[in-house]
Amino acid sequence: MKKQYKELYEDVLDEARAIEETLERLYEVRNKFDSQVKDHCIEPAMGTYLMNFYNGVENILKRVSKEYYQTMLKGESWHKELIVLSCSPPEGKAAIFSQSIVEKLHQYRNFRHRFVSGYGFQLKGEKMLELIDNIGPLWDDIRKAITDFWDTL
Repeated sequence: MKKQYKELYEDVLDEARAIEETLERLYEVRNKFDSQVKDHCIEPAMGTYLMNFYNGVENILKRVSKEYYQTMLKGESWHKELIVLSCSPPEGKAAIFSQSIVEKLHQYRNFRHRFVSGYGFQLKGEKMLELIDNIGPLWDDIRKAITDFWDTL
């Protein structure tokens, strides 16, 4: 990795640590979820941690976009464009994510949008379980992709 990206590397590492902590807390809350018992705190907590996960990944992409791709997206669709940029970077730049990772991330981006635009009491735990159950393997793929990305710089 080039010296000029050391600060970016440290920022991404810090964000990855925060995502790891978020996932630990998400799993704790998920283990308390019971679809037969209504606990008005569990579903909003699961939603918050799911949103935090996506926001963390997006924070990584914003930093890479600004510092490495030297592109800052604007407009209504910048969230979508940012994850697309991660697998289709500017010419001469390395992609940080594969198309497969980006396709999986779209589900979490869509959830984040619904979470931000809605109310916590409207969240349905059963619908979040699929996202939660798939988040571990996705995070493993993301971590590997980030490691591979640093190896190309």
